[in-house]
Amino acid sequence: MTKRLSAQDEAMLRALRDRTLLVIEFIERIQDFPTGAALRGVVQSATAKHDLRSMKLIARDIDAMTVALAPHERDGLEAILMERLGVDKEAERAGLARQVAAAISRGSVASEKERRRLEEYAEMLDATGGDPAELDAVRRLIRDG
Repeated sequence: MTKRLSAQDEAMLRALRDRTLLVIEFIERIQDFPTGAALRGVVQSATAKHDLRSMKLIARDIDAMTVALAPHERDGLEAILMERLGVDKEAERAGLARQVAAAISRGSVASEKERRRLEEYAEMLDATGGDPAELDAVRRLIRDG
Protein backbone atom coordinates (compact mmCIF):
# COMPACT_ATOMS: atom_id res chain seq x y z
CA MET A 1 0.00 0.00 0.00
CA THR A 2 1.40 3.37 -1.02
CA LYS A 3 0.91 6.24 1.42
CA ARG A 4 0.45 9.90 0.59
CA LEU A 5 3.06 12.06 2.24
CA SER A 6 3.33 15.79 2.64
CA ALA A 7 6.07 17.49 0.65
CA GLN A 8 8.14 17.81 3.81
CA ASP A 9 7.75 14.10 4.68
CA GLU A 10 8.52 13.13 1.08
CA ALA A 11 11.75 15.16 1.25
CA MET A 12 12.64 13.48 4.57
CA LEU A 13 11.97 10.05 3.05
CA ARG A 14 14.28 10.79 0.10
CA ALA A 15 16.99 12.19 2.40
CA LEU A 16 16.86 9.12 4.64
CA ARG A 17 16.95 6.85 1.59
CA ASP A 18 19.97 8.62 0.13
CA ARG A 19 21.81 8.63 3.43
CA THR A 20 21.07 4.99 4.18
CA LEU A 21 22.04 3.78 0.72
CA LEU A 22 25.30 5.76 0.95
CA VAL A 23 26.13 4.16 4.30
CA ILE A 24 25.37 0.66 2.97
CA GLU A 25 27.53 1.32 -0.09
CA PHE A 26 30.38 2.58 2.10
CA ILE A 27 30.28 -0.46 4.40
CA GLU A 28 30.23 -2.80 1.38
CA ARG A 29 33.34 -1.10 0.00
CA ILE A 30 35.39 -1.44 3.18
CA GLN A 31 34.38 -4.89 4.40
CA ASP A 32 32.47 -8.05 3.64
CA PHE A 33 28.80 -7.10 4.07
CA PRO A 34 26.65 -9.92 2.70
CA THR A 35 23.38 -8.36 3.87
CA GLY A 36 24.02 -5.15 1.93
CA ALA A 37 21.93 -6.17 -1.09
CA ALA A 38 19.01 -7.26 1.09
CA LEU A 39 19.15 -4.01 3.07
CA ARG A 40 19.15 -1.99 -0.15
CA GLY A 41 16.02 -3.88 -1.16
CA VAL A 42 14.33 -3.06 2.16
CA VAL A 43 15.25 0.61 1.73
CA GLN A 44 13.91 0.68 -1.84
CA SER A 45 10.71 -1.07 -0.75
CA ALA A 46 10.06 1.39 2.08
CA THR A 47 10.72 4.25 -0.31
CA ALA A 48 8.39 2.85 -2.98
CA LYS A 49 5.63 2.44 -0.39
CA HIS A 50 6.26 5.95 0.97
CA ASP A 51 6.67 4.33 4.39
CA LEU A 52 8.44 7.07 6.31
CA ARG A 53 8.09 5.34 9.68
CA SER A 54 9.82 2.19 8.42
CA MET A 55 12.45 4.27 6.66
CA LYS A 56 13.24 6.11 9.91
CA LEU A 57 13.65 2.77 11.72
CA ILE A 58 15.84 1.34 8.96
CA ALA A 59 17.99 4.48 8.86
CA ARG A 60 18.39 4.42 12.66
CA ASP A 61 19.48 0.77 12.60
CA ILE A 62 21.92 1.28 9.72
CA ASP A 63 23.33 4.38 11.41
CA ALA A 64 23.82 2.39 14.62
CA MET A 65 25.90 -0.13 12.66
CA THR A 66 28.44 2.57 11.88
CA VAL A 67 29.41 2.85 15.55
CA ALA A 68 31.22 -0.48 15.14
CA LEU A 69 33.44 0.88 12.36
CA ALA A 70 37.07 1.58 13.12
CA PRO A 71 37.61 5.27 13.94
CA HIS A 72 39.38 6.01 10.63
CA GLU A 73 36.56 4.27 8.72
CA ARG A 74 33.90 6.22 10.63
CA ASP A 75 35.80 9.45 9.91
CA GLY A 76 35.88 8.55 6.22
CA LEU A 77 32.16 7.82 6.16
CA GLU A 78 31.37 11.06 7.97
CA ALA A 79 33.46 13.02 5.46
CA ILE A 80 31.56 11.41 2.57
CA LEU A 81 28.19 12.06 4.22
CA MET A 82 29.11 15.72 4.67
CA GLU A 83 30.52 16.11 1.16
CA ARG A 84 27.73 14.35 -0.75
CA LEU A 85 24.66 14.97 1.39
CA GLY A 86 25.56 17.78 3.78
CA VAL A 87 25.07 15.49 6.79
CA ASP A 88 26.99 16.87 9.78
CA LYS A 89 27.47 13.92 12.13
CA GLU A 90 29.39 16.11 14.58
CA ALA A 91 26.40 18.42 14.90
CA GLU A 92 24.08 15.42 15.30
CA ARG A 93 26.26 14.06 18.11
CA ALA A 94 26.37 17.49 19.77
CA GLY A 95 22.58 17.70 19.69
CA LEU A 96 22.27 14.25 21.20
CA ALA A 97 24.86 15.13 23.86
CA ARG A 98 22.76 18.20 24.81
CA GLN A 99 19.64 16.04 25.15
CA VAL A 100 21.52 13.51 27.27
CA ALA A 101 23.00 16.27 29.46
CA ALA A 102 19.50 17.65 30.04
CA ALA A 103 18.25 14.21 31.11
CA ILE A 104 21.22 13.72 33.43
CA SER A 105 20.69 17.19 34.92
CA ARG A 106 17.00 16.44 35.41
CA GLY A 107 17.88 13.11 37.01
CA SER A 108 15.08 11.19 35.36
CA VAL A 109 14.11 9.58 32.08
CA ALA A 110 11.10 11.39 30.63
CA SER A 111 9.85 8.73 28.21
CA GLU A 112 10.56 5.38 26.65
CA LYS A 113 11.82 7.20 23.56
CA GLU A 114 14.31 9.09 25.73
CA ARG A 115 15.38 5.84 27.39
CA ARG A 116 16.14 4.32 23.97
CA ARG A 117 18.07 7.46 23.02
CA LEU A 118 20.10 7.20 26.24
CA GLU A 119 20.82 3.52 25.59
CA GLU A 120 21.98 4.29 22.05
CA TYR A 121 24.16 7.10 23.36
CA ALA A 122 25.71 4.81 25.98
CA GLU A 123 26.44 2.20 23.28
CA MET A 124 28.05 4.88 21.13
CA LEU A 125 30.20 6.14 24.04
CA ASP A 126 31.23 2.59 24.90
CA ALA A 127 32.12 1.66 21.31
CA THR A 128 34.00 4.87 20.57
CA GLY A 129 35.91 5.12 23.84
CA GLY A 130 33.94 8.09 25.11
CA ASP A 131 34.35 9.76 28.48
CA PRO A 132 34.06 7.04 31.18
CA ALA A 133 32.47 9.45 33.68
CA GLU A 134 29.81 10.45 31.17
CA LEU A 135 29.19 6.81 30.29
CA ASP A 136 28.76 5.95 33.98
CA ALA A 137 26.33 8.86 34.45
CA VAL A 138 24.25 7.75 31.46
CA ARG A 139 24.18 4.13 32.61
CA ARG A 140 23.16 5.21 36.12
CA LEU A 141 20.34 7.30 34.71
CA ILE A 142 19.13 4.40 32.57
CA ARG A 143 19.26 2.04 35.53
CA ASP A 144 17.77 4.35 38.16
CA GLY A 145 15.94 6.91 36.13
